[in-house]
Order: sequence, then structure tokens, then C-alpha cells
Amino acid sequence: MKKPRMTGVQMSHLGVLLWMEYKPSEIADEIKCNTDTLYKSYIPAGCPHRRDEEGNIWIVGTEFAAWARTMFKRSDARKTDMGRDQAWCMKCRRPVDVTDLVIKPARERLERVTGRCSVCGSKVNRLRRR
Repeated sequence: MKKPRMTGVQMSHLGVLLWMEYKPSEIADEIKCNTDTLYKSYIPAGCPHRRDEEGNIWIVGTEFAAWARTMFKRSDARKTDMGRDQAWCMKCRRPVDVTDLVIKPARERLERVTGRCSVCGSKVNRLRRR
């Protein structure tokens, strides 16, 4: 079974869940996902829930939100520190030194760095603080 995922939009909708019991379909409506996602992915993955005498599933909204935030938190492992004259190359998939460097103002506090990748020669862009 694949590890379940949650989109950024769904994560932002977790704040509307209250401290009350929801049916899975109600949670799905609130966080804008498919009901099957709750039944097939989140509940088997350990989502806090209870079953009543009739077999209905009930999920406390705030407990689900806390579980989802810990389960689907974004890792900082993807962040890389780049030097002042480096940019991310989409072909090399890593930070590279920029050759043929051109710096232009982009916004009030930002500037656009444009140039060529020193490894493969493709065009690279980066926005950075002035």
C-alpha cells in the first residue's frame, strides 16, 4: 500500500475543522477531498476515529487535523543553501554556478539573476533579495 498524501490546499482547509465528531463524508467535504480517500488511505494509515454500535465511523475534527499535520508535514530536506551567484538547474537538478550572469531588478526588494548553467549550459533563472 502506498503512503497516503495530502495536498497543500487540503492542508490549508484543516483549520476549519472543529472539536466535534464528523462523518468521513463531512470531513471530505470540509477539506475538499474524495470520500474514498478517507476510507481507503487515511483510516488504514492510522487516522484517529471510532466506530459506534451500528458500525458508523466518527472522526473528531481537531484530532484529525493534528494527526494530518504530523503525518503530512513537509520536510525541510529539500531546502538547499545556494551561494550568491548560484541558481537551481532544472536539468542537473542541483544548485550550479551561473555563467554569463545578468542581474536585473524584478520588484521592490528582489532582483532576477539570469545566466547559463556551468555544467550543462542550459538557461537558469533565480530571484533573490537585493
